[in-house]
Amino acid sequence: MATKLPTYRNTGTVWDLELSQGATFGPVRHTLTNPDGTPLDLTGCVVRGQVRRSALATEVLAEFVISYAPDRTEGWYTFGLSDEQTAALTAGEKLTDPASTYAYDVELEDALGQVWRLLRGTLRVQAEVTREDTP
Repeated sequence: MATKLPTYRNTGTVWDLELSQGATFGPVRHTLTNPDGTPLDLTGCVVRGQVRRSALATEVLAEFVISYAPDRTEGWYTFGLSDEQTAALTAGEKLTDPASTYAYDVELEDALGQVWRLLRGTLRVQAEVTREDTP
């Protein structure tokens, strides 16, 4: 009988996001911990994230606004999008419309230059109803 080996992944946690077009999204707080449950020290680290039409698309449609805990040893950061950024994302008439669906991820580059994917998933945009229409 074969022994089942453990599976190790570095693909990030899947968080699917849903937002309203033209409205501020976030900030969403994400806390990182060490295996023993203590906060991960983010000193010297950079967190960044992007939104694209698909994972393979070349055009970046939005970059997340990232903020860190006042003391980076607390292990948390926030990410979000401004109302201007979400207004620029196309929304279909239903969330199942492909025009409403995007791919995103958030990654961390540590002080040694190693890159770790933290979050990934689908970002769905609901069409804005209340807006200033231009003639």
